[in-house]
Amino acid sequence: MISGMDYRKHFKMDWARILQNCIGMLLLAHMVSSESVSEVTFSVKEEEDAGVSIGNIQQHLFPLVSDGDTLTYKFLENNLYVTLDEITGFLYTTKHKLDREILCPPDHLGDCVLQLNAIVMPDKYFKMIKVNIDIEDINDNAPYFLENNISLSISENTPVGTTIGIDHLALDKDTGTNSMLTYLLENSDGFFSVALEGESLSVIIEKPLDRESLDVHQMKLIATDGGHPSLSGTAALNVQVEDANDNCPVFTSAEPILVTIPENAAADSIVAQVHATDADLGSNADIIYSYSPRVSAASRELFSLDPSSGIITFSGVVEMETPHEHKLSVFANSAPCPPALAVVIVYLSQDTNQQPVIDISYIASLDNDDVVLKENVPVNTAIALLDVIDPHNIKGSLNIEGDVPFILKPHHGKYLLLTSKPLDFELDKQYNVFIVAQNANQKSIFHKRFIRIRVNDVNDNAPRFSQRSVEASIEENNGLDTPLIRLTAIDADSDQNGQVVYSLGPDAPPMFAINTSTGELTVSSVLDREQQDLYNFTVVAADQGTPSLETVTTVLIRVLDQNDNRPLFITNEFTFFIPENFPRLGEVAIINVTDADTGPNGKVMVSILNSTVPFVMDNARGTLRCSSDIDRETADIHEIWIVAIDGGNPALSTTAKVTIFVLDINDNPPKVLLPKNNFSCLPVPASTAPGATVAEIYAIDMDAGMNSVISYKIIGKEAPGPSPFKIDSLTGNITLQEKLLTNHYGMHHLFIQVSDGGLPKPLQSTIWINLFVNETLSPCVLNTVPEGFFQEQPLEMQNLCGREFSEILCLPLTFIVGLAMMTASLIFFAAGIYMFRKATVSNLRNMNRPAHEDAEIPLKLNQNYDTRDWVDVQ
Repeated sequence: MISGMDYRKHFKMDWARILQNCIGMLLLAHMVSSESVSEVTFSVKEEEDAGVSIGNIQQHLFPLVSDGDTLTYKFLENNLYVTLDEITGFLYTTKHKLDREILCPPDHLGDCVLQLNAIVMPDKYFKMIKVNIDIEDINDNAPYFLENNISLSISENTPVGTTIGIDHLALDKDTGTNSMLTYLLENSDGFFSVALEGESLSVIIEKPLDRESLDVHQMKLIATDGGHPSLSGTAALNVQVEDANDNCPVFTSAEPILVTIPENAAADSIVAQVHATDADLGSNADIIYSYSPRVSAASRELFSLDPSSGIITFSGVVEMETPHEHKLSVFANSAPCPPALAVVIVYLSQDTNQQPVIDISYIASLDNDDVVLKENVPVNTAIALLDVIDPHNIKGSLNIEGDVPFILKPHHGKYLLLTSKPLDFELDKQYNVFIVAQNANQKSIFHKRFIRIRVNDVNDNAPRFSQRSVEASIEENNGLDTPLIRLTAIDADSDQNGQVVYSLGPDAPPMFAINTSTGELTVSSVLDREQQDLYNFTVVAADQGTPSLETVTTVLIRVLDQNDNRPLFITNEFTFFIPENFPRLGEVAIINVTDADTGPNGKVMVSILNSTVPFVMDNARGTLRCSSDIDRETADIHEIWIVAIDGGNPALSTTAKVTIFVLDINDNPPKVLLPKNNFSCLPVPASTAPGATVAEIYAIDMDAGMNSVISYKIIGKEAPGPSPFKIDSLTGNITLQEKLLTNHYGMHHLFIQVSDGGLPKPLQSTIWINLFVNETLSPCVLNTVPEGFFQEQPLEMQNLCGREFSEILCLPLTFIVGLAMMTASLIFFAAGIYMFRKATVSNLRNMNRPAHEDAEIPLKLNQNYDTRDWVDVQ
C-alpha cells in the first residue's frame, strides 16, 4: 500500500525521469545530425606511460575559431585510459596503461580500436566527435607453450627423414610480426630437427636411433617471435626411444660345454646351464631355449632342457644300450631372429660304484633350504663348509659358476664358501650359486650342487630428498589450510625400513603443518607479508627402521605481497608557512607518505585534488612545490586536498588536507585614500581655534602586522618658515597649532610622507596637502602643485623618543609596536589552534584581538574602497 505522500513522490520521480529522457533524446538527435557529427582517428602504442600525447581534436576539426571564442571539449562517457584536455583538445594517456591484449582479446579480428565519444561546446561550434584510437601492438608478450613438458615416443627403427607431428604450437598474445613464431631445438645432438609447415609443428628424425645406445633424448624446444627485440619461450621436449626387436640372442661363449656325470647320478640332478643374452627390452628380449632337431630322441629323454632357464637336468634312467656320449645342440630362440647355437657334450661314466659327491655343511642360517644373510654382513663371512666325498680319490677341485659375490677358499682339505664383496639388498635380493666338482684338467664336471642365498634387508639407507632445500611461495591473506608444496623423500630400503614419515623440524613456526604420510605442507593461519615475508625452517623425513634413520631438508616459504595496505600520510592534516612572493617551483614542504606493501603495490603517487591551487606535487622528490605567484594580499591561506594512490590493482588511496599560511612581506607601500590626489584643496577659516583639526589624511597598507602600521610626517612645504599646522604621526590628522594671523592668509602646501613599519626598510607614499586660509569657506580650487618644496628641518618631535622629547610622548609609538608584536603572536597561536581543533579559517579571523582603531580598519579587506575626496565631504 502506497501512502498519499509516497504516491506524490513516486509520481514526481516518474515525471522527472520522463523529462530527463526526453531532453536526452533531443540532445542525442542534435548530436547525431549529419552536420554535427565528425570522426577522427588517432594511433598510439600500447603500454605508454601516463601523459603521452595521442593527438589533438582541435587541429583536426577546428583550425579556425573566431576571435574571442573559446572551445571546450568533453567526453560523453567515463574511461580509464584516455583523458581529454577541455581547453586544448589534446588527448593524453593516463596511469591506466592501454594493454592491447586486454582491450582486444585474442579472438578479436582486425585492428584494436578504442572508441570514445566527445562533444565540442559552445553551441556555436557544437559537434559530436567519434574518437577512434588505434592501439598499436608492441612486442610485450613472450611466446609460451601450454605445456612445459612435451613427451614423444618413437621406435628406434623409425627411418631417417620421418616427420612426426606434434600438437604443441606456442602461443603469443601479440599480433602481426610480433606474433610470428619460429622454432628450433637445443641439445638435439643432430638426431632431431623441428619444422613448421602452416599451422603444424613437426619433429624430423635426422640420424638413426638406437635405444641400446641412448633411450631418452632430452631437448629444449624454443619458440621465438618476430619482434624487435625478439622474445622467446621454451618447453622441454623428451623423446623416448622405444625398443624394436633389432637384437638377436647371443651365447656368452662359443666353446662347447663339456660335462661328465656318473651313470648312477641322482635323478633331476643338474647337468649344465646354457645362457644367452638379448640387448632388447621386454618381450623383445625373451629367449626360449630348445634342442636342435638333430638331437636324438634318446638324448632328449635322458636330458631335459628347461625352455626358460636353459638348465639341463639328468633323468636318471640309463639303459644298457644308452650311449656314453651325448651331444646336445641348444638353440636360443627370439623371433624374428635366427636361433643362436650352443653345444653341450655330456659323458656318462660307466663306473657303477659310488660317484664323488659334494657334501655341504651350512654355517649360515637356513630358511626352507635357503641360506639367509643380512646385507650388512662383512666381506669373508663364512656361509658353508664344502667337501668332496670321493671313494675313488679322484683328483679334482670345486669351483663356482658365474659372477657372484662369493668365493671358495681351501680350508684343511675342504672348502669354505665365503662372501667376497659387500651385499646390497637394494641391488640383488637373491643369488643362485652353482658349485661344480671338476677333474684335474677342469674339463669334466662329475658333480654339481646348487645353493640359493637370500639377502635380507637392513636399515642401512636413510631417506633422501631430491633437493637439499626447496622453495615455495604463497600470497598473503591466504585461506586456512592452504597447500604449499608436497615434499618427497625416497628410502631405498624395504618394508618398514623404507617407510618414510614426515615431520616438521623444531624451528618450524606453529602455523605450518605437514602430513606425516604424504609430505604435503600446509599453512593453517592467514599470513601477513608486512609482518613477515620469509619463513625458513626444516622438514625431517625418518624411516621406521630400528634404529630409525632420518634426513633433513630446508624449506623456504616466500610470502607474496597483496595490495592490502593503503598509503599512509604521517598526519591527516599538514600545516606549513611560506612567505609571499615565494619562488616558482620552490620546495614548500616534504609530504611524507608510506605504504607497507612492496613492488607496484607499494609505489605511491601523490596528486592534488583541487587543481586550481598554485601548487604542484613533485613525486620524484616527494615534495610540494609552488607553481605560480604567491600573494598574501590575494589569498593568505591555501587549503589543498591531496590523495596518495598506490600502484596496486585495484589501487588503494588515502587523502589528507594541507593548509598553507602565507606570511606577509613588506611589498605594498601605504595607499592614501583621503585626499584623493595632490590637487585636493580644503578651505580653513581664519577664525579656526588653535588645536582644531583642519584636515584628515586617511591611508591604508595591504600588508599585515608591522608592515601595515602607518605613520604620517610633514617632510616639506612650499614656503620657508614655520607652519601654523602640525600632523599627528599616528592618526594623520592635521591640526592648527597657533592662532591664525593675517600673514597666514593664503594657500599652504604641505608635503606629507606616509610610511609603514616594515623592516628592514619601510615603504613610503607622499601626498600634497593643500590648505587655503581665508575669511570665508568659499570653495577651494587648485590646478597645480608646487614644483619644489623646502625640506622641513628635523624636529625633536619627529625624532620620536629622542633625548629631548618627553618620555610621555614616546608612549603612543611604543604601544603601537607592542600591539603589533602581540597581534603577530596571536596569529601564530591561532594557526596552532587551527591544526589541533580543525577550526575553520573564518573562526580564526574572528578571534578577539586588542582594540585599536588602526588594527580594525575595515578597508584592510580586499574590497572596493569608498574614496570620497574633501570636496565630497564638504
